[in-house]
Amino acid sequence: MRKLSIKLRTVLFALTILAVFAPLTVVVLDDAYTDSLTQAKMNELRLMNLGLLSAFELDGDTPYMPEFLYEEQLNLPDSGYIGLIVFRNEVIWQSPSAIEYTLTPPNLRVPVGSEAFDEDFSAPFDDSPYFSYAFTAEFASDSTFEPVHFYIFNNKQRFTEERLAFISTTWQWMLALSGALLLFIVIGMSLILAPVRALIGEISLTSRGKQKQLNASYPKEFDSLKQSINALLQAEAAQRARYKNSLGDLAHSLKTPLAVALGTPGIPTSAAEPLHQIDSIIRRQLKRVSAGRDGWQTPIRVFPIISNVADAMDKVYRDKRLTIDIEGDQNAYFKGDETDLLELCGNILDNACKAAEKSITVHITEQDNWLSISVEDDGPGIPEHQKQRLLERGKRLDTYTEGQGIGMALVSDLIAAYEGQLLIEDAPRGGAQITLRFPV
Repeated sequence: MRKLSIKLRTVLFALTILAVFAPLTVVVLDDAYTDSLTQAKMNELRLMNLGLLSAFELDGDTPYMPEFLYEEQLNLPDSGYIGLIVFRNEVIWQSPSAIEYTLTPPNLRVPVGSEAFDEDFSAPFDDSPYFSYAFTAEFASDSTFEPVHFYIFNNKQRFTEERLAFISTTWQWMLALSGALLLFIVIGMSLILAPVRALIGEISLTSRGKQKQLNASYPKEFDSLKQSINALLQAEAAQRARYKNSLGDLAHSLKTPLAVALGTPGIPTSAAEPLHQIDSIIRRQLKRVSAGRDGWQTPIRVFPIISNVADAMDKVYRDKRLTIDIEGDQNAYFKGDETDLLELCGNILDNACKAAEKSITVHITEQDNWLSISVEDDGPGIPEHQKQRLLERGKRLDTYTEGQGIGMALVSDLIAAYEGQLLIEDAPRGGAQITLRFPV
């Protein structure tokens, strides 16, 4: 979860909320709609029942109902509505809509003056569920007042179809609204995160050395962050400048006395050799401390540097008449100091020229956030046991070939300072292939 972007987290959160909210909303709306529809159905059946009650007459002991009723649903066969009147436990009338049924008194009696409504009545004349409404009234017969039971039944099929149609429509609209809401959330997050993307872009430009500080205008919530980053950049640049100046002063202070000591006439050989070693150590350690990746430094194009070094090697080793070919990405960049890159390439190419018979090939590639500079020659190569020794951590590279000394040791230190890698392999044509890899 920690690696997910803010936009993706927001979308997932919105999907989770909608996954809970949408079904819950449909359930609530379904309950409300069903209750409302059921209440409307009860009122409808009550009015029909009152129509039966107003049309019924009892003449002495003889009941009377008109041939056609005001409620058309009770006059039409297969309308789904059925009317029924029970007097003295016998069905004395059933509506024309129930002409296909032979009805018996239902097991549904209510006291005089009371009503009863059932949402799921199992009618004895049909297997389908029905709504039922029952009402009992008293009418005067020849001798006394007697109860008359009035019933209205309605098949629930159309009611169920209307409810299912409502649920289907509700789900369609809910899904459409959820999709629109999700789209609005994505668009809104893009607008909200636009300043963040702009800030990241400026930081990236600054890290590549294309600008010195953050210059764009941001919302006021980012003001303190912008000021802190600019202050950090300024402090880092000032500290680096002070560091380099201090190192330069140290180098000057140490090298001048050494030069005087080395230039003293008649200095014993036993003293001159340690002084030379001290001078080499000072140069090496100063170079090592001052080197390293600088995230805010302008990247250096590699191809021109290699070309200049190759031209210099052509002049130094003109007697060997070597061919130095440079291949690969001409737009590859080295994120570091140009002097360090010259030092690295110079030492590696110098060693290759010493070992090569006729030709040297340099490959420059930038892939998967790594810059690779590979130098291969057609010389005798490097023994396998020597490769392993050179690749062991802490081993000096001045044992690679005779006479490399401080140069190859400096290469090892520079690679470590830039968090890079040194690969020593056999070249396809039989010589050695040394590859320098740096993160970009």
